[in-house]
Amino acid sequence: MSAGTTTFQKWLPIIQKYQGLVGLIILLVVALWKSPHTGQPGAIFHSTFYTLPNLSNIMSQLAVPGILAIGATFVILTGGIDLSAGSLLGLLNCVVATWLVKGTSTPVTIAYVLVLGTFIGGVLGAVIGYTKLQPFVVTLAGMVSLRGIAYIYTNNANISGLNDQITVFESPWLGIPIAGWILFVTTLLGALVLAKTVFGRRVYAIGGNTEAARYAGVPVNRVRIGAFAINGFCIAVAAVLFTARNSNGQPSAGMGYELDAITAAVVGGTALVGGYGNVLGTFVGALFIVCLNVFLILDSVSYYVGQGWKGVIILLAVYLQNLGRRV
Repeated sequence: MSAGTTTFQKWLPIIQKYQGLVGLIILLVVALWKSPHTGQPGAIFHSTFYTLPNLSNIMSQLAVPGILAIGATFVILTGGIDLSAGSLLGLLNCVVATWLVKGTSTPVTIAYVLVLGTFIGGVLGAVIGYTKLQPFVVTLAGMVSLRGIAYIYTNNANISGLNDQITVFESPWLGIPIAGWILFVTTLLGALVLAKTVFGRRVYAIGGNTEAARYAGVPVNRVRIGAFAINGFCIAVAAVLFTARNSNGQPSAGMGYELDAITAAVVGGTALVGGYGNVLGTFVGALFIVCLNVFLILDSVSYYVGQGWKGVIILLAVYLQNLGRRV
């Protein structure tokens, strides 16, 4: 075995563990070099990407995909996947908008949507657990059904005329939008649940080896329902923040968001096979995806080219995860 191979094997676990952070650092360096330069006051390094308004915009944009990715992490850690996240976000966005337009108070509306999202997520987990169907199949059906319900619920129309109270989540506090602070709190709580609770250890156990976990006395179905319920709760929070950012309801809202959530989790080091990963890595992965989107926009790169790059990033991240099994 050559010295080069030995060195690579030594560094591979570190690269795999911090692949999202490595990717983010590389992207930030490239943005410093490639993004258009500006002489505006407040610009850091004279780069358009590093202007304070753009950095604040990144934090505002990060809240929705970041919280979706945290929910997706719980599901993926159990060895599952959720393709219905974008459709559920669209439905809940329409529910929030409809209730607010009808004059329901903002706190009551938010509370109802959080309960509804948690319930729908738990139902998906129960269907997977008790029917033994693949998560891919169940959530694919959920993706189609929930999107259809959103169109029926709104009679295929956008909802406007919301009150101003919902936009409070876009207001800055200490230079960061409140939505960004909600993302920080959600990340911290998710990390604590996974690292410090029995439920978190059971999530990892199921993803690592479902049958072994079952023989060890882990209530597999209940834990899976819990993971999907947490995912549904996160989607509901994201739907509220999405509504605050856009000030309307759209039955088409959230299309493709599930892919961004999965991408962020995978880039952050969560294994698609389950059993390995963490929420802090997912946060970094989500930050990487949002920074990539903003960088491509500033560099006038086509949206479709950007989607192609995301596909390449997913392949590279999964390849790095699997590489240790072959060297």
